[in-house]
Amino acid sequence: GSKTKNVQPLSMEENKQTNGVVVYSKEIDKSGTMTIGKVRDRAYLLLDGKLVLTIKGKDSNVSIRLTPGKLDIVVLSDGHINTGHVHMEDPRNYMKGITKPVLYNSELLLNWAVTLLPLDSTSCLKKTGSRSYRHGQNQQFLPGSVYIGEKTTTCDSSTDTFLDTSGWGKGVAFFQSLNLGRYWPLAGPQLTLYAPGPFCGGEVSNSTITVHMVEFEQPADHVTLTDTSNLRGPIDPSQL
Repeated sequence: GSKTKNVQPLSMEENKQTNGVVVYSKEIDKSGTMTIGKVRDRAYLLLDGKLVLTIKGKDSNVSIRLTPGKLDIVVLSDGHINTGHVHMEDPRNYMKGITKPVLYNSELLLNWAVTLLPLDSTSCLKKTGSRSYRHGQNQQFLPGSVYIGEKTTTCDSSTDTFLDTSGWGKGVAFFQSLNLGRYWPLAGPQLTLYAPGPFCGGEVSNSTITVHMVEFEQPADHVTLTDTSNLRGPIDPSQL
């Protein structure tokens, strides 16, 4: 991922990124209360690598008491919509990332290091800006960190297939280094992502392919390919 600096936290779009993840980092040198005006669409606050708070997109002016340490705010975009009067009134209502000021003890918190992760290919996974865990390292996953699950399997290119994300939490799936899309089975109802036959190796009928799962909440130890879509899984509105 590319890195930049912001005096005040800028949105993804203001940092020349249209989608994916942005990580805002700063050293906190004294205890105090931090208030974040607004994030879109979901943020994980980590202090010295440990999750201390999850902020949902519907939340505003969220405050938390912090002690000195390394602060990372990992913000995920859940995509854009192009309708609705809210977006017409103020363009920042359409932007992703941190979109309103961050205060610390009622003063502006300035000078942030920013890591941009557009998640348009697997190449941007090399530097995450926060702790990452790869499948098989036998390390305990810390929610809000970036888990990169890697699985090699076979796939029939003569027919379309679906990646079943059951058991996973929230993240982005890559199929042969191609972004299949976001998954969020914890919220539902969609459980499968569509992978057209050519993704499985062109004219080779039974190809070996690699699946990467970029997970933020609940990694699983398996991936499943199926010939049937499932868009009617359980729904949990509390996740939103």
